[in-house]
Amino acid sequence: MTPLFRDPKRLFATLFGALAGVLVLMNYTVSIPVIDLIAFVMVQWAALLTAIALLIGLLSVAGNHLQRVRQRRSEWGYSLVLLLSMLLVIISGTVIGFVPGSYVLFPSSLAEQPMRDLFQALYQPLASSFLALLTFFSLSAAIRAFRRRSAEAAVIVVVTAIAVLVAVLPQLQVASIVGDGVAWLYEYLALAGARGLLIGSAIGATVAGVRILLGFDQPYLDR
Repeated sequence: MTPLFRDPKRLFATLFGALAGVLVLMNYTVSIPVIDLIAFVMVQWAALLTAIALLIGLLSVAGNHLQRVRQRRSEWGYSLVLLLSMLLVIISGTVIGFVPGSYVLFPSSLAEQPMRDLFQALYQPLASSFLALLTFFSLSAAIRAFRRRSAEAAVIVVVTAIAVLVAVLPQLQVASIVGDGVAWLYEYLALAGARGLLIGSAIGATVAGVRILLGFDQPYLDR
């Protein structure tokens, strides 16, 4: 007898997980009222449990950082910034609402526009600054790759340099050879590589899902 059948708890969890996965998968392929209802209820349960888990995780993280701030531990200032940012985002979507032309307090439902405005005012400039810092890191990596004096590194450096020049100097796009060459690289090589990565990720996700449905992998069990 295999270990799976010797342990009723593992057997029940495996059968329940496989059945739930098959029912939800059938809901996307066929239309049967009973299966549609069961799959809808299970998806709603999963969403509710996920929301509860996220809330518990949020409270746990907030409690740990609040304790660090109260005890003035090392780098407690970062914890204070994290707590203030968390409160600001929560308040912007629950306490502050948006009506055409102005903001209101205590809206009747959750509001997305204040959070979007907050992200545009704070997150986007920070993300742009971070990407600007990555430019120097990429330049350093390109120099190190070029020093290796390999054909692969030379191709990467040359293609990157051409793409950067075309993006930085719009007048180079006037030259048909450069513009057409970069467009060909974007439309064929870069797009083909991106699609290959997406297809590989999709195949990997499919294989992982099938292994979970068949019980070979059991990430839902407490080991």
